[in-house]
Amino acid sequence: QQANPHQAAMHAHQSASQRQEAARIEEAIYNLHSKYSPVAANPSNPALASYNAPSSLCAFTAVLYDPLPPEHRAQGHLSAPKPPHISNPVWNEALARNPDPRELMPVPLVGAPALHTRIVSQQEKANALASHAKKLGQSLQFLEKAARSSKDAAKQSNAQQEALRRRLMEVMRKVEIVRCMGQPTTSAEVESRRRLGEIARQAGFVGTSLADLEERGRQQARTWRTRGATTESRQQQSSRSSEPLREQDKVELFQVLNEQRLGMERLGHIVKKEVRDVGILKEELEKASSGRAKALPPPGAAIFGGR
Repeated sequence: QQANPHQAAMHAHQSASQRQEAARIEEAIYNLHSKYSPVAANPSNPALASYNAPSSLCAFTAVLYDPLPPEHRAQGHLSAPKPPHISNPVWNEALARNPDPRELMPVPLVGAPALHTRIVSQQEKANALASHAKKLGQSLQFLEKAARSSKDAAKQSNAQQEALRRRLMEVMRKVEIVRCMGQPTTSAEVESRRRLGEIARQAGFVGTSLADLEERGRQQARTWRTRGATTESRQQQSSRSSEPLREQDKVELFQVLNEQRLGMERLGHIVKKEVRDVGILKEELEKASSGRAKALPPPGAAIFGGR
């Protein structure tokens, strides 16, 4: 009987500990589920979602920008309603950071599924734009080809029109010749022929004068080029001769002259030594020649003791 109350107390304590541990584990699971689940969780059962609304506790939340819907363009981007799962500071910061308030509005993304859906949508738009750009490129190539063919056709039409105009002028000239054939020449025609001859002679004279003037101009240009080259060379020589020496040039010239002076001094010392050596050799030769003259016998003396 004494052991039963003790066992009951131990059993109650273990049950309380188990309930506390279960509550702690349930709370940890709920918090972990809330951070990873994109929808709001049911506190009574974390594995189920109470509503299909996005969760405000999800750690994977980002605010991006989409084009402003037509119903909000008149009132502006501030008229867009704030999502209930986004806090006021985050929403106000998103509105302040809007790069183009007249065209864009903030849109929250909650969880990986929303990000995946946005990536798929952007990829589809990118593929559509790429297809449209490809069609535009093909249309541009077709238009360029058509423009080139139209330009060639226009050139050919202009050439044909010019040829037809020349043929028409030739036919008109022949018709005029046939019409005037056999008719007497009028005084106006004679005067026109005379004036045309004078104009032709004047034109020939002008052409000859222009050719002569062109030849004279060439000769004058050659003469001026020759004179200019000579004058330029003289000016360069005079400028080089009259140009004052710079400090660097003076220093270099002083160094060269100093080296030449030192070289001349060394040559002078060498020459002095050579002259001294030559004098010594000359004195030794004179001494040797005088000693030989004393040792030789006078002429006509007999030498005895020789064999």
